Amino acid sequence: MRASFEGAGALRKSVRKSVAWAYAGQAISVVAALGASAIVARLLTPAEMGVFAVALATIGALQIATQFDLGTFVTREKVLAPADLDSAFTMNALLMVGLAAVTWLLGIAGAGFLGEPGVAQTLQLVALGPLIQMFEFRPAAMLQRDMQFQWISIVGTGKVVAGAIVSVVMAYAGYSYMSLAWGNLAYAGFGALAYSLVGWRHVSLRPSLANWRPIVTFGLRMMSISGMANLVVRLSDILLGSLLGLAVLGLYSRATSIATMLWQNIYGTATRVVFVQLAHDYRETGELRATFLRGLQSIIAVIWPIQIGLAILSGPAILILFGDQWTSAALPLSLLLVAQFVNLSFGMNWELFVLRDETARQTRFEFIRAVVGLVLFVGGCMISMEAAAASRIVEAFVGAVLYLPHMNRLAGTTNADLIRVYGQSLVLTLAAILPAGVLMLLHGWSAHTPFLLIVVSVAAGMVLWLITLAALDHPLWGEVRPLMARVGLIRT
Repeated sequence: MRASFEGAGALRKSVRKSVAWAYAGQAISVVAALGASAIVARLLTPAEMGVFAVALATIGALQIATQFDLGTFVTREKVLAPADLDSAFTMNALLMVGLAAVTWLLGIAGAGFLGEPGVAQTLQLVALGPLIQMFEFRPAAMLQRDMQFQWISIVGTGKVVAGAIVSVVMAYAGYSYMSLAWGNLAYAGFGALAYSLVGWRHVSLRPSLANWRPIVTFGLRMMSISGMANLVVRLSDILLGSLLGLAVLGLYSRATSIATMLWQNIYGTATRVVFVQLAHDYRETGELRATFLRGLQSIIAVIWPIQIGLAILSGPAILILFGDQWTSAALPLSLLLVAQFVNLSFGMNWELFVLRDETARQTRFEFIRAVVGLVLFVGGCMISMEAAAASRIVEAFVGAVLYLPHMNRLAGTTNADLIRVYGQSLVLTLAAILPAGVLMLLHGWSAHTPFLLIVVSVAAGMVLWLITLAALDHPLWGEVRPLMARVGLIRT
């Protein structure tokens, strides 16, 4: 019994350390990415940004055929045979080569097909990315399976910093939208090299198609889930650019880039660690409830206040980061963040469906969301950029209707469990956003609200959030309190 408690304690410590490393790396990545984005936005016009956005959307739409997510397959397997790893690597390599070839061919013909020569040039360059990235698959997947988030964090941060530096340097050198394409290649190249060095024990080019059937079955299901969502997002960008123009797409891409960065770097980082822990628990005990609840409770207690807080301060945030020519992106950013807020109400559903092997059901749900979301978005584009962004909120509610009824069944939770988690998180969110909300209301929601007052309101919101965290005796308080005591902010 004592050994089991010690093992559980060691495991929690390992998860805590993994989360700390993951977020430390993501914090640096966010600063680097935002800094580069702000500099590039001042060097390029919205139309130039729109060119790259169309190229990125095009390759993103093509990637639906490669969204097999075989790294998750490697992480999930209870017993991973060498032949399974070889087969997963081989399948991933074939998909990357195919993606590169199609992207290159589309780039050759793209000037006439897409109506913009710059898009064609960009596609020809970014086609090299998949050929580079396929070499990081094995070491990256195995490091994640082994919960080596220290190295994953370091390499991930290096990738972002490398891409940011190259993008900025090339933009200063006058390469316009092509500077972002070169940054994309630097990101891929650094990742492939660094993962190969750090995970050298797992590096191998040994091909195999043994046991390919379960890998393909898993991959096709993941493609239908992740690929469908990705396809809708990319098609939406292409349609918006076609209906409202590249300059409007450039503005909208600034809003989506910030919203996506927030989602991937905070929510994505946390769930990546939680998924590995959930997979471990499921392999060992078959239970998910405790880890799922603690993960969901911690994630939305942090992300909901950030999302709504940034939605309130979107005008000043866009002005400070990108300048006056981009302030029209503020309202779309606020609407997209509200949509993400709703999406988090059924957060970590992907992890549950994958672990319970119910991806076929999730495929149906994602297809419904994709069709409804695309129709709503096109309708919004017929009105305005803001209406298109608002359609994402309706799509998020459709997702909530589809997924929420299944969360208790899959996670082993009850309605009372979820209501408690949501209730605490709403109280924390209201406490955190109160100062910023009052400030913006007093200044008529102006993007030119004094910067110093914004900083004070954010700091006040953080203090209120901490006070509320302690008052609720939230599980996160047990993590935050020792850190505050260590730096002398409170007494133990």
